[in-house]
Amino acid sequence: MIDLSRYRVIDLSYSIMPGERKIDGRYLHGEPFYGRWTEVQEFIAYGARMHFVQTQTHLGTHAEAPYKYSEAGADLGSMPPESYMGEAVVCKFSDKSAGEAIGVEDIKKFGIKAGDIVLLWARAGLAQPPYLTFDVIDWLIATKVKMVCFENVRFSPPGTPFGKDDADGKLLTAGVTVVDAIVGLDQIRKPRVFFIGLPLKIHRVTAFCCRAVALEEKD
Repeated sequence: MIDLSRYRVIDLSYSIMPGERKIDGRYLHGEPFYGRWTEVQEFIAYGARMHFVQTQTHLGTHAEAPYKYSEAGADLGSMPPESYMGEAVVCKFSDKSAGEAIGVEDIKKFGIKAGDIVLLWARAGLAQPPYLTFDVIDWLIATKVKMVCFENVRFSPPGTPFGKDDADGKLLTAGVTVVDAIVGLDQIRKPRVFFIGLPLKIHRVTAFCCRAVALEEKD
């Protein structure tokens, strides 16, 4: 049995505040997540309050699947749960300045190995975030990491068009999953943690929100 008292449970997820239409007609305003709205409509069923939800799949902290760039790729519901959980290495680039490249030698120093989840962090508030070179993406794929997560790190060089040829396209096509828009990696003190970012088991979508947490062993 896992003894959670031995771990700090670190929440790495953004909060989502939807707008809510109540049954009595009142409307409670929400807050968009970087321009992406979530709207819920209240109804009563089985004597309980429930909601219809309208939003986007790439909202807040969310897990992604290969179906994003390939019709033949696995959708979110087809991915095994272990694709979104496991041992993670924390890669902090506090020395990187605005718009600076993160190269292969920068990332090798963290001791990344096959099967690792890679948590990438840089300082907030820079005019332009540091970015991964494509050599780093190729190296991560060749190393056979399980997942890559980003906070304040651009996952492709500036000017790279969005699509299957950018970094997340290359990762997902290679079977490396992605959890995007995590927050709070600066709370982690140790170089390795156990990461969990499980999304809904939902088919025919490329991504969905998840509650991302890190389990950090206490001293």
